[in-house]
Amino acid sequence: MPSTRITIASNANQSHKAPLLLPANLTNDPQFPHSSRAWIVKAAQSKLRLKNPSRFFVAGTGQELLLASDWQQHLTNDVVILASAGEDYVGATKSKAPLDSSAVSPTASTDRDRKEDEPDRQAPTCSISILAHLAPVDPLSLKQVETTATTLPGLIHAVAQPDLHPGTKFPIGAVFVSRRWIHPPLIGSDIGCGMAWYRTTLGRNQIEGDKGRRIAERLRGLEGPWRTQRERRIWLSMDISEGEAGDVLQGDFSAGETWDEALGTIGAGNHFAELQIVEESHATPGMPEDSVVLLVHSGSRGYGGDILRRYTSDGTVSLPQDSPQAIRYLEEHDRACSWARLNRDLIALRFLECLEPGTADWHLGASSSSSNLDTAPPSSETLLAARTLISERKIVDLWHNNVSRTLWPPLDPSLNLPSTPHSQETCYIHRKGAAPTHDPHTHHPLSLLPLPGSRGTPTIILRPTFSAATGWGLRNGLSLAHGAGRAMSRAKAAGVMERKYKGRAEELLQPVRIRRECGKQEREGLEMEQVLERRRRRDVGGSWVVCEDRRLVWEEAPEAYKDVYEVLGDLVREGVAEGVGWCRPVVSYKMREERRGR
Repeated sequence: MPSTRITIASNANQSHKAPLLLPANLTNDPQFPHSSRAWIVKAAQSKLRLKNPSRFFVAGTGQELLLASDWQQHLTNDVVILASAGEDYVGATKSKAPLDSSAVSPTASTDRDRKEDEPDRQAPTCSISILAHLAPVDPLSLKQVETTATTLPGLIHAVAQPDLHPGTKFPIGAVFVSRRWIHPPLIGSDIGCGMAWYRTTLGRNQIEGDKGRRIAERLRGLEGPWRTQRERRIWLSMDISEGEAGDVLQGDFSAGETWDEALGTIGAGNHFAELQIVEESHATPGMPEDSVVLLVHSGSRGYGGDILRRYTSDGTVSLPQDSPQAIRYLEEHDRACSWARLNRDLIALRFLECLEPGTADWHLGASSSSSNLDTAPPSSETLLAARTLISERKIVDLWHNNVSRTLWPPLDPSLNLPSTPHSQETCYIHRKGAAPTHDPHTHHPLSLLPLPGSRGTPTIILRPTFSAATGWGLRNGLSLAHGAGRAMSRAKAAGVMERKYKGRAEELLQPVRIRRECGKQEREGLEMEQVLERRRRRDVGGSWVVCEDRRLVWEEAPEAYKDVYEVLGDLVREGVAEGVGWCRPVVSYKMREERRGR
């Protein structure tokens, strides 16, 4: 197949253009590094001198290229592609044909050639709930929600959480409920990513002030593979039994040595582990005021991305629930979620080995490069006992990137009505950057969950609320915001913060006060008085930050995120959650330039 000949031009200055040949071996799926989009990004940076091209339009029509099907349809010879640094399309637009739900993938079938056992691709009416009012929302992310809701098959309800922000193709901070269809890209590559809170035995007087800096200095040996593959596999097993050839692993969640090497590591991006003081707590079990807790945010590392690639590399976006591909995907998805949960537990073990060094139970947290590593390998019973002890320290653990099966629509639990095919049916809740309101194992409502802001602002202790006014959780898709959400893209934050903190980058690694004025909407919202009072008290200083990647420091600066109290205010206003306390960050760990896993 020959190369495709196109022209790229600046959206803001369309006389600034350049020819470009696209190699035939590029994929049209923009989420992959070897894609047409990635090729055009590099060309726009080098040929057009655009620093951070992030949006692309077809000249003359204004069609924005978001989905794989968009790139497949419009990347033809002699097309002119306009590269934008985030601004909307410049120019007159031509009317577009109605959205075609068969365009969800290059292999989408029509009703005439659809297999008899495949559910209808015609999208049902999909309701959309927008929960953002105080929190600012990028128009592109709202467009991504609307486009997804009206093009993918089987979607019946979509939710834009207050922390909504744009993704490459699909929004982050969004929830999509589907009937009879699974959509892997709506979950993304970090399957099972989530957060867990763990109790520590530290007191606030041991970590406040300059003691926090000394704690941060002790956090070493946390990068790179943990121990041996044998020990990693035991950690990833449900149980151990004895066999003639040695230990037999039961319920083994190992992803293979390639991916297991990253077990027990945080990763990059917005992942972190943070030592926090519980400053305020109202009826929150396991989190008394003045206690010190560890919040871990991580996922399945490279394993989840490998799963997504294998199921979507041909451009597939949607899978019928009974298809062999959907069944296999869900099996691997569930495996990755279990891997991610056990990864968070191992991260906690490694941190507690640094934070509570006198506790004998945590010596297994030492990495294979540590000098105090056991001379003899630990037994499987010892490893599983350590994992049990970590579980006993755990306050809550949740996934915010996953698909869960649930009976829909939600019913009033006080009525204790039996579910029937006429009242409820099994549907799939797709979450990417959205926290569940229910425990995934017991299906009971969670009593608390974290709503982190940034390293310069508190983490709110949330409690989900349910009422007839919200359809017992229908309006918010049985989900809540998973954090403050990005106010700037990574590329924009890197540029803005590098200029703002030029010559004083150390300010972002030390406790500093981050101030923002209340917006007009908030000042006029009398019903938000209690929320705003808590917001005013958030000016408690930042944390000591461990991050040896300078660009990541810029990308993760507190100003790159929305105000967590605006996000909380929206959840309270919608009647889907209440704030029952808050934690102050003291030490935030991102990464060190030690030997790192994938």
